[in-house]
Amino acid sequence: MRSDPKLSTRRLARLIEQVGKAAYNLGYTPGLNPAQWAALRYFDEATHERQTVTGFAQFQGTTKGTASQTVAALVRKGYLRRVGDKQDRRVHRLVLTETGEGILRSDPLQQLSRALESLTQEERWSLAVSMEKVLRQLIHV
Repeated sequence: MRSDPKLSTRRLARLIEQVGKAAYNLGYTPGLNPAQWAALRYFDEATHERQTVTGFAQFQGTTKGTASQTVAALVRKGYLRRVGDKQDRRVHRLVLTETGEGILRSDPLQQLSRALESLTQEERWSLAVSMEKVLRQLIHV
């Protein structure tokens, strides 16, 4: 990158954009789209309290309606199932089925994980800290 700081930050921003697009495009697989992969990952890792459409919508920064459509598609495909909450009948938790757990074993995001393994532990730590800082700036704009 050239010595001009504005050019350097612009080029870095474009590089981050390209990495993001490449990672997003990995999610276009037969039978699933990137939003559905994101939902499967979310429900695999979410705490019990957050395993709801609302929790997923908040995490993704999307509307409840959009999140509901993604979840409904995954329920139809047999990757998620709705489980009624024992304390509050209005709440339905979403959990992965065995089929959903199986499909996650072939998560295309693993390609990005393998690419990141080419970095040293120190480089990964530095990248993570830097990306979190950038993300916080973007969220608070």
